[in-house]
Amino acid sequence: MPSFATPTPIPPLDPNAIGTFMVQTAEAASAQTLAAMPTIPATATFTLTPRNTFTPEPSFTPATPFLFPTSTPYLQSQYYRVKHDAQLAMYNYESRTLDSNSESLRDQTPEVVPLFLQPKQTAGTGRTNLSGGWEVFVDALNDNDEGRIRYLKGTRSALFNTAGFPQLESLTMGGNVVTLGTIQGDWAQVNTLSGGPPSAATVNYVTRPDVIHKFVVVGWKRSTKSTILVNPPKGDIYWPLVSGRPLWIQMERLERFPALPMTVTVNKDVYIQSQPGPSVEDSGPQLSAGASTTITAYYPSASNMWGRLPTGGWIPLLLYPQYTTSWKMETIPPPP
Repeated sequence: MPSFATPTPIPPLDPNAIGTFMVQTAEAASAQTLAAMPTIPATATFTLTPRNTFTPEPSFTPATPFLFPTSTPYLQSQYYRVKHDAQLAMYNYESRTLDSNSESLRDQTPEVVPLFLQPKQTAGTGRTNLSGGWEVFVDALNDNDEGRIRYLKGTRSALFNTAGFPQLESLTMGGNVVTLGTIQGDWAQVNTLSGGPPSAATVNYVTRPDVIHKFVVVGWKRSTKSTILVNPPKGDIYWPLVSGRPLWIQMERLERFPALPMTVTVNKDVYIQSQPGPSVEDSGPQLSAGASTTITAYYPSASNMWGRLPTGGWIPLLLYPQYTTSWKMETIPPPP
């Protein structure tokens, strides 16, 4: 797979298109990161699995339903996924790195989405001090890997650009999951961690991707003229969505998970599991391709998605990048 050319800076983003603070945030993150970011191989293209329209004839088979006991806690909250550049009018449904007014193209930059202190763009964003126990937690989320931690805490990677570490900027990145508190018009308050840090063994990107977010880089692939999503140069990087103050996001930046309960059709044979991953089991009861079932709850885990059945068992809805049922969303998760 061809690599990208060395990024070339472009003129400032249009403040009329994305708002004054967004310009400052995205531009600062982009300009500083691009200067230090080496060429990154492109992630394989995400191909949506076509929706299966086959519905089998209903038939009656006397059988005792297999009930699955589960100890996995799951939230009853409504989930949302943060949209990517290619889904937003403010970026002309392309990557923010594309400059249509110049022959020069910025290749890659963090896909930053600001979280505001009040439900208005003029409110600006905030910072949270991640020193002490929070720093230990962040390091553990990233496996105490020196290269990844140094990149995350740097002043050119978006998360600590303005004031430097440990002052975490209030932002997220495209593809990550959030849950919401108050919804006020076109704005919503994002649920975050607060207080003392949890244990990285129990609260991490696999168990709680709604509060542990993953770093996402957006780019423009010249050969296909398409927006791509890749990991940062040092690989998988995670940080906590934490704040001591309310944080707000524009609703237009979010895609709501399909409402439940929801009937889905299975695209391929799947095993019913007693727990929602993280591994995929190859034994036990199955749902065959073409069968229909009802999803009663969600369990996002890393870049995958699981659905709970009325029997208490779980099936994968998305094993990135493949959908296993007719359930799908336009917004894809961060690259795994």
